[in-house]
Amino acid sequence: MKKLRFLGISVLLAGVLVACGEESSVEPVNNDTEAGEEEAAESGEEGAEEEATEEDEEEAAEEEAEEEFEVGVGDTVDFDGLHITVNGVKKSDGNDFETPSNDAFLLIDVSIENTSDESASISSMLNLDLLDPDGYSQNMTIFTDARGSLDGEVGPGRKLAGEAVYDVEDAEYYEFIFENPFTTGQAIWTINKDDIE
Repeated sequence: MKKLRFLGISVLLAGVLVACGEESSVEPVNNDTEAGEEEAAESGEEGAEEEATEEDEEEAAEEEAEEEFEVGVGDTVDFDGLHITVNGVKKSDGNDFETPSNDAFLLIDVSIENTSDESASISSMLNLDLLDPDGYSQNMTIFTDARGSLDGEVGPGRKLAGEAVYDVEDAEYYEFIFENPFTTGQAIWTINKDDIE
């Protein structure tokens, strides 16, 4: 019985380690770029793709993977088929029953649309983080004035929206991070002080 239990735990750990090695696909969603590509395809401008050798394609893919892009409030990122948008950010000093331990509550309005063919599980504690300019993680908290929840399952073609709430120290900017703990890659939005209502 102990051998069977050990074997089960070993298989589970091996699965987690294999999943940790997978790389997420993270890229900004830009409707203007997609429209331009469709127009180019319709007008017959396909030559560059057809002439590229296999080696050139591999180099281009590596360069694209290394390319960093900057996104902020209002921008949408495609993270493995999840279109994630930071819609807005506001600050609160709390209410009659809840006050921040630090300088303020920061409420980040996020929407997630699942454009893939599989359901996705979202956990605000596992998938989301907020860092200050020095790299210190801010404390996620529960605040009853927040709208919605960013915890649950999102089926194919479905949406989930809510406000992630952090008890923050004042800073010139913050970095809001979405990641999958079982793969590599992150989507990072820069939230500047003047983005906050």
